[in-house]
Amino acid sequence: MEFSKESFIDGFLYETTENLNGINDCIIKLKNAPKEKSLLQELLRFIHTIKGTARMMGYDTIEETAHGIEDVFKGLLEEKYELTDNIVQLTFIASDIIKEQIAHIKKEGTDAYDISKLLAVFSKASNGLFFSLEDLEKENKEFTNEVFEEQNEITSIRIEISRINSLIQSFDSIIMKQFQLKKIMEDSLEHIPTQVQEELFSMENTILETQHKLLNLRMLPLDMILIPLKKQIEQEAIKSQKNVKFDIPQTLFLVDKVILEQLKDIFLHIIRNSIDHGIEPIIEREAEGKSPNGTISIHASHIANYIKIIISDDGRGIQYDTVRAKAMELYPAERENIENYSDTDLQQYLFRPGFSTKEKASMLSGRGVGLDVVSNAIETIKGKLRLTSTYGKGTSFELVIPLTLATQQGLFIKSGNMKFMIPSNYIYEILDAQAITKTVIQEQTFLQLQNHLIPVYYLSSILNTTSTSTETSIIVVEFLETHIGIIVDEVEQYETVIVNPLPEILKTMNSLQGIVFDDNYEIIPILNIPNIMQRLKALVAYDIKKYNTKNQKKTRTVLIIDDSTTTRQIEQAIFESSGYIVESATDGIDALEILKSKHVDAIVTDIKMPRMDGKMFLNNLRRMEQYNNIPVIIVSGVYDKDAQETFLNSGAQAYIVKSDFQRGNLIQAVKELLNE
Repeated sequence: MEFSKESFIDGFLYETTENLNGINDCIIKLKNAPKEKSLLQELLRFIHTIKGTARMMGYDTIEETAHGIEDVFKGLLEEKYELTDNIVQLTFIASDIIKEQIAHIKKEGTDAYDISKLLAVFSKASNGLFFSLEDLEKENKEFTNEVFEEQNEITSIRIEISRINSLIQSFDSIIMKQFQLKKIMEDSLEHIPTQVQEELFSMENTILETQHKLLNLRMLPLDMILIPLKKQIEQEAIKSQKNVKFDIPQTLFLVDKVILEQLKDIFLHIIRNSIDHGIEPIIEREAEGKSPNGTISIHASHIANYIKIIISDDGRGIQYDTVRAKAMELYPAERENIENYSDTDLQQYLFRPGFSTKEKASMLSGRGVGLDVVSNAIETIKGKLRLTSTYGKGTSFELVIPLTLATQQGLFIKSGNMKFMIPSNYIYEILDAQAITKTVIQEQTFLQLQNHLIPVYYLSSILNTTSTSTETSIIVVEFLETHIGIIVDEVEQYETVIVNPLPEILKTMNSLQGIVFDDNYEIIPILNIPNIMQRLKALVAYDIKKYNTKNQKKTRTVLIIDDSTTTRQIEQAIFESSGYIVESATDGIDALEILKSKHVDAIVTDIKMPRMDGKMFLNNLRRMEQYNNIPVIIVSGVYDKDAQETFLNSGAQAYIVKSDFQRGNLIQAVKELLNE
């Protein structure tokens, strides 16, 4: 897909102008405090931003200019030379030249400009050599007058996010008053003239419509970061000497600016991780029968008020044995648990600070940046992250991200005398607290959910709310493949509401992430589910994995031997409905072949069969030591006392007649023989 810059030019020009102002402000401060490294670092950050965005937009001249300034100030930071008036003046001239390049973009659509003299001066300055500014200053004077004349015409304005937020807060206040007025109106509806009612409803619709328009001012296209990403990551792949193809289809989604800024870093970290850890070297890929070119894809889809983004690679995938070994090395106190963890349980270590399975740092992994940055950023933007990986085939990161942080969908719940909101993206399931079976182990409550034990907590114990005995529901919440159950007193309505920041008095409470207003205009705190789950992890002292292993019902295998297809099918259905695994054979010879390759706990056999009947099969079975203890049940078409005695004396444990055959007595016989 061809990259079109048109949608992003205005934003780039305004941002670059602001960064230039930041550079000029920093250099003035540095002149008075030349040893202040924090000022140097701030100035370099402004320069780096200009250089990076110019590269993304394809404005090579601006990028070269910024790169030249950067080299000069890196030398200052490394104390190769000292700040001089000449360097200060050079900075101002370079800033003006970038402004001229901006003017060129506005007028001609290109930043083309001869900067050969400027680059020559940068080269001398960054090497600590003497340089003259005479020629540059002459050119700069001519340009400055020209640009300042053009800047008198204002064709667009840039609105600061703080001003938009202020407008949104004002609308929140208007909406609250509107709710109050609406409630008064509803309470005395019969006394209000129809015309007044219609006007009030009209005002309500206008307010809501205007509110949405205001919120949309903060929305930007997802493509703003997706399209330039391909070029950036291509450069990373070249540095790693790996061939990577990118599958990044165009999207039409608009996303909150605050979220978009976080997504840029999230995408970069995940893709760098894919290139460094996932995509194999060409030789290794070809040896495995793969295409020499690795593939990284980013696909986005729209689901209600969220977007789902899947970032995948077709690399080597995660080798969980290596993750397990590294986790035991880094966290020896957790060794016993780590040994028993499933692959999904082990994923938590991939998101811990400083965790890496690589012994040597590479150009990418040596950056000191891990997947913990990704999980923290996802938490910041109230998203959800899921990781799946198959060794030898690849890895996928699934991100579920809200379109905006201004609104939030969630469930209002009550705990004691307090009301809270749980964001919908963390809600996995809602259960009836009275109907669900709970298990108490070492004073900790658990519930069984899809063959896993989930720890359960009273919300009142987490947030110190008033405890009651009226709990009605368990909200199972999920973050990073971890689940916990939260017992609440009451589940109220599901709403989409405007999110407000925490008041000063609540800002120290990390368990909360914001506030909303309900229909009664009450302040309702939003629970910070990832924070709450992190706090609770430390409280689970019991080894859940061991409990599951110990208490999990053993799966038994029954071998059915009968030449009748119908009989085999009936008996198979009976055993499978009771949780048994079933193997079947048409006669004794088939059965002996199956026993060579399958573990069998019990055998149910007919007597009369072709090739090898039940009696011969039993005699052969009991001669083989490895099968001597497998219980055998004879199912016969007729009752024959002599036959029954013969089989029981030959090593059969039970004899059932088909005419008396019932589901219960067959299952019961097997259970008794297997001590179940």
